[in-house]
Amino acid sequence: MFFLGVVCAASGGIIVWLSNRKQSNSALTQKYDVTSQKLESKTDPVKYRNIYDGSPVLQRTVNTAGIILECNQVYVKNFGSSREDVIGKSLFDHTAEKSMDNMRKTFEIWKKSGRVENIEIWFKRKDGTVFPGLISANNIYDDKGKLIGSNTAIRDISEIYQAHSVLGDHEKQRIQLDELKKANSTKEEFYMMVAKECQIPIEPIRKYAKILSDTSLGSLTAKQSEAVNEIYDNAMKLEQLMRDIIDVQKLSSNTMEFKKEKFTVDSFMNGIVETCTPMMKEKKIEFVNSTGTKRALTSDKTRLGEVFYNLIQNAVDFVPTNGGKIEIKAKEEGDSILFYVKDNGVGILEKRKDSVFKKFYQVDISFKRKYGGSGFGLVICKGIVENLGGKIWFESKEGEGTTFIIVLPLKQTVKPVVGLHK
Repeated sequence: MFFLGVVCAASGGIIVWLSNRKQSNSALTQKYDVTSQKLESKTDPVKYRNIYDGSPVLQRTVNTAGIILECNQVYVKNFGSSREDVIGKSLFDHTAEKSMDNMRKTFEIWKKSGRVENIEIWFKRKDGTVFPGLISANNIYDDKGKLIGSNTAIRDISEIYQAHSVLGDHEKQRIQLDELKKANSTKEEFYMMVAKECQIPIEPIRKYAKILSDTSLGSLTAKQSEAVNEIYDNAMKLEQLMRDIIDVQKLSSNTMEFKKEKFTVDSFMNGIVETCTPMMKEKKIEFVNSTGTKRALTSDKTRLGEVFYNLIQNAVDFVPTNGGKIEIKAKEEGDSILFYVKDNGVGILEKRKDSVFKKFYQVDISFKRKYGGSGFGLVICKGIVENLGGKIWFESKEGEGTTFIIVLPLKQTVKPVVGLHK
């Protein structure tokens, strides 16, 4: 029985699919019995055995009752530790539970139609592990044309399943990422809407607080004047917060606009002094402009002004009330301009240096209430500078102050907005 089976396998190049063969084909209709076979030479059994055993595909020979009569070495290796674990067992012993019904149907189809090809079945090993395979089977007949068995080939498709699983995981991740992007987009739209809506009532509050503080309309008591000033200051802070939120969302969504123009460095720095000097009055801060170059720079003057305003405002919060000093400076270096904002404030703790340019940096700091701020300022600075083709970094020592350095190319083509590092 075995040798006729392997003859069938060899004549088809590992597996021969025999279906509804005529009895006149003597090579395929001999009785499935080792003693009845007529081989041409003594070397034939060895040759066919080697082909059968050496096949990389799992092969087994079964009878019509589903009992395994023979198998190759790959099959033994997959399903048991020895041939005794396999030979004489039912093919259903090697079928995983979830494929049992499908295996029974497939077995009946084979007996009726004489052909099974590439049916997916889950198989079970001796140790209980399972794997997916494609099963194909041919018929073996006796000399009277009666079906007596089958040669079956099983191809392990575990790697294909793994590849599909990886692709499936990637697809799930892509869907999740798309959902996160949609949710993030909705969140950003909400922030923008809230910020813009908040700006509407802020404007009249600020306006009428300014009018109330005008002494030409009548004098206020010290307490009234203090209250009006507090209203005005907080309205200004709220207005700045709304502007910061809008800027952060624009940078995150790549919608902030940048326009290049040509201007001289010294005139720009003089404008910064004029804009920021009022910040120094309350704490009597010494404000110094050490710029020595008059070189022309091509960049976005307005956005660069925002960067300086944020850096200087930040420095004002952290320098001491008595003896505070802030210095701004610009100098030419090669094809670039280096800008500096230096203060003699409290400095930045070593453990917090990596968080300076992250959103909401100040939220977890113990002195948040003392110094205030949304934590957006330095994030905005970094986003603007990088979109202007430059770099920004800082040098700081606790208790001695901080210096922010910006380097910009003299001739700069505004890059496409790249968004914030989150």
